[in-house]
Amino acid sequence: MTDTTLTPPTKVLAWDLPTRLFKWALVVTIAVAWASDKLGGGDPELHVLNGRIVLTLVVFRLLWGLVGGSTSRFAGFLAGPGTAVAYGLALIRGREGHYLGHNPLGGWMVMVLLALSGAMAVTGLFNADVDRMIIEGPLVKTVADATVTLAHKLHHKIFDVLLICIVLHVAAVAFHAVVKKERLVPAMVTGLKPAAAYVDAPRAAPGAVALALACLVAAAAIVWLGIRAAGG
Repeated sequence: MTDTTLTPPTKVLAWDLPTRLFKWALVVTIAVAWASDKLGGGDPELHVLNGRIVLTLVVFRLLWGLVGGSTSRFAGFLAGPGTAVAYGLALIRGREGHYLGHNPLGGWMVMVLLALSGAMAVTGLFNADVDRMIIEGPLVKTVADATVTLAHKLHHKIFDVLLICIVLHVAAVAFHAVVKKERLVPAMVTGLKPAAAYVDAPRAAPGAVALALACLVAAAAIVWLGIRAAGG
C-alpha cells in the first residue's frame, strides 16, 4: 500500500522574485553610484543615468509595497514604534520572536534605506559641481544657483548617511547569521527560509510577476517622463 501521508515542507517561501530582484538591483546601483563618482576620476554620464535607475527602483518599491507579495507589503511588516522598541528589548534579552518577513526593526530599516536612496537620487537631479564642468543633473537648469549649491551639499551628506545605514544593515544581517543562526542572505537569494513557527505568517504569498512588471513600467514612466515634464 502506498503511503499517502504528506511530508511537511522543510522550506517555505519568504520573499517573492520581484522583491529579491529589487533588493539586489538596488545593491548594484548603489555600488555603481559610488564607483562612478569615486573611481578613476568618475564617470559623470553613468552616474547621472544610474541616479535615474535608483529613483526608478525606489518608486517601484513604493508601488510594490502596496500591491506586492505578503512579506513585501508595507502593511505586512511596518510596525508601530512601541512594537519596534519592544522587539529591540526582547532581542537584547534573547527572547525575540522569529519573523518570516522583516522583523519590526528590520522593517523600519527598509524604509530608512528607501528614503535615503530616494533622497539621494532626487537631490542628484539638481546637483552639479562648482564649475558645472564635470557633472550636471538633468534639472539643474530649472532652478536657481542657490538651489543647485544646496542640492550638491545634501547629495553628498545623504550618501554619507546612507553608507552608515548600509553598514548597520550589514552588521545586523551578520549578527543574525552568527549569533542567531538565521541566514538571511541565502533567503534573499533563493526566497526560501526553513519552515518554522514564525510570528507573522507560516509562509509568504507571492506577488504576481505581471503586476511587478506593471509597477516597474509605471515607475519608469513616472521618473523619466516626470523629469522631462519638469524641463530635464
